Amino acid sequence: MTTAEDFPTVWANLVTRWVTSDAASAEFPEVTPRSRSLLQQLDPVVLVNGIAVLTAPSKWVRTETEKKLSAHISEVLEREIGMPVTLSLSVKELAAEAPAENAPAAATAKPVEPPVQAVDADEAFEEPRRSSQFGDLPSVPPGPVHTPDLWENMDDAAFPHPEFTENTQANQPAVSSAAPATAAYAEPAQVAEPVTVTAGVPVTTAATAPAAAATHADDENRLNPKYTFDTFVTGPSNQFPAAACRAVAENPGKAYNPLFIYGQPGLGKTHLLHAIGHYARELKPEIRVRYVSSEEMTNEFINAIQGGPLALDQFKRNYRNLDLLIVDDIQFLQGKESTQEEFFHTFNALYQANHQIVLSSDRPPSQLTTLEDRLRTRFEGGLTTDVKTPDLETRMAILAKKSLLNGAAVPRDVLEFIASRNESSIRELEGALTRVVAYCSMTGEPITIAAAEVVVKDILPQDVKITPEMVIEVIADHFTVSIDQLTGPSKVRKIVTARQFGMFLTREYCEMSTTKIGEVYGGRDHTTVMHAEKKMRTAIQENTAIFEQFQELTQKIKSRARQR
Repeated sequence: MTTAEDFPTVWANLVTRWVTSDAASAEFPEVTPRSRSLLQQLDPVVLVNGIAVLTAPSKWVRTETEKKLSAHISEVLEREIGMPVTLSLSVKELAAEAPAENAPAAATAKPVEPPVQAVDADEAFEEPRRSSQFGDLPSVPPGPVHTPDLWENMDDAAFPHPEFTENTQANQPAVSSAAPATAAYAEPAQVAEPVTVTAGVPVTTAATAPAAAATHADDENRLNPKYTFDTFVTGPSNQFPAAACRAVAENPGKAYNPLFIYGQPGLGKTHLLHAIGHYARELKPEIRVRYVSSEEMTNEFINAIQGGPLALDQFKRNYRNLDLLIVDDIQFLQGKESTQEEFFHTFNALYQANHQIVLSSDRPPSQLTTLEDRLRTRFEGGLTTDVKTPDLETRMAILAKKSLLNGAAVPRDVLEFIASRNESSIRELEGALTRVVAYCSMTGEPITIAAAEVVVKDILPQDVKITPEMVIEVIADHFTVSIDQLTGPSKVRKIVTARQFGMFLTREYCEMSTTKIGEVYGGRDHTTVMHAEKKMRTAIQENTAIFEQFQELTQKIKSRARQR
């Protein structure tokens, strides 16, 4: 087993073998010359509790690595060190001033970047003084343009790979048009003297005011603009949790604290959490709100530990000075004792200051047996509510809202036809609607029940169950690969494509979380599943061949389910 001390050596050896491997090598996924350049610019920091911390020389390198290599790196590291690995990427500070004799070389080695005017408060303290350990990394110019194949000809920007978040964009703060881009995780030029913090009172010194403003902007960017109360469809199944969420947004810390929302994946919990943040900020623009997934919080905590006492203190201030903390998928704190310990103290600090806490999970607090008892009892101390499966009218309304937001005019009878074919999975219903609209768009047919029947004719009755094993068997047969190859570490393109189909179809029909699906497919990280789902969902709408292949696989899977 690789230790934290061995990690830099393991990484250096891995990168050397990867960038010199042949295109046909089964050991490493094929990467473009530009991606090889990105790999060589990453610097290993530490491996802690299955989290590999790497630094990049610039924000551009970090962003490109997250988009093009994050899943590959996680899987290669997992195979190399023999344990599941989550990737944490940050930006290493570049020296503000280089010695005069090195100035010409630096000018040719580093791309010109805008002057730093504002630094995000979260990023400013996550990796303090790391450059003193590793020194500056030279920027490597991009390699030659790679000619894409069928899969790569779609812009990777359409498939952002999430970094420990259910929502990828949450980890990618948008750059304000009013200020130039800044290097993420850069250390401020001057560090303010330590400030005494009173529980519940924000720090507002001249040195920290700009950082506080940047923190507010970053937290705002964590909220998905599409997830508001206006776009959330309420019905008997979710009316009470929706009302509770509105009450919390209107009176944070006074109504239902903490608020704990649970339910099966795909029923709208994350939508409600984002809506709370948006509505609370709409009512009180000055309110300090943060939406975060438990995975993202864990990664920030690890970065803070590695950054030293100052970074850890900043991490605590960032969370304990909030007015409203929203944590999604709290069940993923299982097995992370240090993060649970820190969250316990953060929870207490916020609760005692009458600041609001909102949590979500796929099960009620009493069933979170892998979390510490003291956390579970605190979760149960407020209001616990569940999001149930919607009825037919609500399902139709959800489909109507989705079609409206996507700019597609779908007749009511078609919406009713689709909604009546499944009673439990909103995700499957929305997937069926997407396929119907895509089919009619590609064929030029009007959206009618007849056209919808062609696309969703094999949607199963409720008494037939699809298991992940059925999906894997069909995928293996269809692509003529073995189950061991499908769930193993192979990076042969044919197997990767088959695996992405399998993950997406398992997500569509098995009502499993991305974490559970990752476990089924060889113990992969949930972010890999999310990336595959996002890529496949877009591909079936834009590529006729992939759409037809998806239809064929769906029919085979459901036919096999009927035979069992």
